[in-house]
Amino acid sequence: MGWCREEFELLGQQFEKRGKRTDEMLALMKELWAPGWTEFSGDFYTAPRMEMEPTPPPIPVYVGGLSDIALRRAARHDGWIGDLISTEQALERIATLRRLRSEKGLDMQGFEVITPLTDAFIPEHYARAEAGGITGIITMPWMFYGGPDATLEQKVDGMRRFRTDMALEG
Repeated sequence: MGWCREEFELLGQQFEKRGKRTDEMLALMKELWAPGWTEFSGDFYTAPRMEMEPTPPPIPVYVGGLSDIALRRAARHDGWIGDLISTEQALERIATLRRLRSEKGLDMQGFEVITPLTDAFIPEHYARAEAGGITGIITMPWMFYGGPDATLEQKVDGMRRFRTDMALEG
């Protein structure tokens, strides 16, 4: 989507239409990824009659953002990627996503919710997040052990320790 007006100006694009442009881009990608011949004509993109072969396997579309419009967009697709927020804020967003998907006749089955959390430090915190519908966490586990200046070796060790300390499978 983008947030930086200057980037759009640099590319000669209208910042105010970035949402509509993104929605059209996502529609075009889904058309191109579908089997068989397709063509597309929109306000921002056109594609002549063509066929993409081999047809790719299903490609999930995850939408990020914290705004209401970002959540509405994510609810129409395959998942939501949040930003650095508290578990409570994430659970509120999940409730909104459930409602939005339900309004469209969609459930949460297979819908991914991935976000970094500001307040998840122990296994119980991650269990609460999972029980609330968070399917993936973005984290830098070495930060718990070595801090921001950790060496590569310390980062790898931190990831191992995090897995052990959190009793994570896999």
